[in-house]
Amino acid sequence: MSKRNKKSSKKKRNRQRISNRFHKERNKIIVKDSDIFGSSQADIFILIFFFILVSLIYANSLDVPFIFDDSVVRNQPGLRITQLNLENFLKAGFETIQRKRPVANITFGLNYYFNKYDLLGYHSVNILIHITTSFFLFLFIKGTLKTPALADKNYSTLIPFFATVIWLVNPVHTQSVTFIYQRMNSLAAMFYILTLLLYVAARFADKRGTKYISASGCLLAGVLALGSKENAGSLPFVILLYEWFFFRDLKFGQSRRQLLIIAGVAACLMVLTWIYIGADPWARLLKTFSKRDFTMYQRVLTEFRVVIYYIGLLLFPHPSRLNLDYDFPFSRSVSEPFTTIVCIGVVMGCICSAVYLAKKERLIAFCILWFFGNLVIESSVVGLEIIYEHRTYLPSMMLILMLTVLAFRYVKPDWLRISGFCIIIVLCSFWTVTRNQVWSDPVVFWQDCIQKSPDKARPWSNFGFALMRKGRITEAERCFSKALQIKPNYPAAHVNMGTVMEKKGNLRKAAWHYQEALKFKPDHENANYNLGVVLHRLGNTEMAFIHYSKALAENPDNALVHNNIGVIFQNQGKLKDACDHYREAVRLNPDYTDARRNLNFISEKIGPSVKH
Repeated sequence: MSKRNKKSSKKKRNRQRISNRFHKERNKIIVKDSDIFGSSQADIFILIFFFILVSLIYANSLDVPFIFDDSVVRNQPGLRITQLNLENFLKAGFETIQRKRPVANITFGLNYYFNKYDLLGYHSVNILIHITTSFFLFLFIKGTLKTPALADKNYSTLIPFFATVIWLVNPVHTQSVTFIYQRMNSLAAMFYILTLLLYVAARFADKRGTKYISASGCLLAGVLALGSKENAGSLPFVILLYEWFFFRDLKFGQSRRQLLIIAGVAACLMVLTWIYIGADPWARLLKTFSKRDFTMYQRVLTEFRVVIYYIGLLLFPHPSRLNLDYDFPFSRSVSEPFTTIVCIGVVMGCICSAVYLAKKERLIAFCILWFFGNLVIESSVVGLEIIYEHRTYLPSMMLILMLTVLAFRYVKPDWLRISGFCIIIVLCSFWTVTRNQVWSDPVVFWQDCIQKSPDKARPWSNFGFALMRKGRITEAERCFSKALQIKPNYPAAHVNMGTVMEKKGNLRKAAWHYQEALKFKPDHENANYNLGVVLHRLGNTEMAFIHYSKALAENPDNALVHNNIGVIFQNQGKLKDACDHYREAVRLNPDYTDARRNLNFISEKIGPSVKH
């Protein structure tokens, strides 16, 4: 036999030994734990513990009012499901502002169906999602520690529990749980981690039927994750990385089956790109910056600093550091500010370290890549706002797991380590309760924001709006003035100031502020509507109708506009047209008393042929 043939034969025997060892470890794992879904009594008690713990620390959030983007939930007629049928589900899912998040939209619609706008219902669902996510995370970590790559590492069985609980109570996550609208974020994370859990179950399954069921569930959960929020688009990458790290021993397979898997993942990614970005992704990306105060270059540079800031928040999440509306300075270049290049170096160093450590420290490397990989979509080239705490909800899972693993490795003796974990859990639980107290009152909440972002216009404008709703008009006016002093071309502040002028009876000053808002944003729905109301009150119905029509063009589902246009038609004697708009207003908002009263009045005038 030639040397080449001997060498080839030796390589084949080595590969066969590795394969046999892999299957031996895999079978041993299945025997030890054939069901990772937590049917054991201990796991049931852990689920109950999670439920009790979260219920306690979020008990004071059950009456937190709709704040900030929560108004989107209330102002979209499509999210008001009144009957459980396919048509209403499709309308709630796809005929709303966030059409690419139908799963989350439908949950909001179901909330309305069961309890209208009762806050208890909305917050209860958010809390249950958080609890469920934590239990899936616990099971996923358990399953991961049993994979062939980690089975011989002898990781403590307490790691999944402590890693999950520390993640669970972190006060940074109040922005994903207490903030009603960010259910989209927590729901996506729940289905995301469920997808991975089912993937692990499919890989461990020893029966073909169980494998197919788990794989099908994995695919369904992945679709539901993507239908909750777009950041779940990283799932195919993470699954591929997970398979390569924990089941393939970092080896590239050349088999037809593996190539088909890779091709399938690539095809999936292309489809997702086409659906969410479109045929011309570069143009779509540039469009996301058209209404921003920063360029793509500035945002990419700034996000390196933001990511490091996220890590600092997760490590020390004191309520005094938490904020909804950050005034985060942009990076103008890699050296302005100087921390930009430092943070770039830290991030790139962490990623390179993960690659370097992958062979010997598989779990640590994966956790690092998970953290940065799950921030890529929202912390890179897309023209979103610079920083939001809820973006750490999913990425922080594996970061906290990594820190927990390191604590088990290096903190000795056991009693000191366990005591440290308990102190962290108690402290973070207390901080979560404290942070929820800030969320409980819009005035207190926005006052907290302006204390942390005193030079940003939006917190001042929103603080003034909260004061105005409390009837504190003079204080609200001062806040709006401050917002306009900081940013004279801020449409929302002009609209709010116009509302104050209306309440004070100065209609002409109110009209001026609405016109200023439209100067900077001609398609501003509220500015057009409010200006129409003022002009209507001043007797200029012709111009009022024009601005009502512009508002309706921006949002055809605005019941207030339909009612007011109906009033104009009624005064002009166009009763049929008035009736059509009153009927549409009632359809859009069945609880709109004025529109229903107007419709009934017109119905009596033009006869019984009018149906409502």
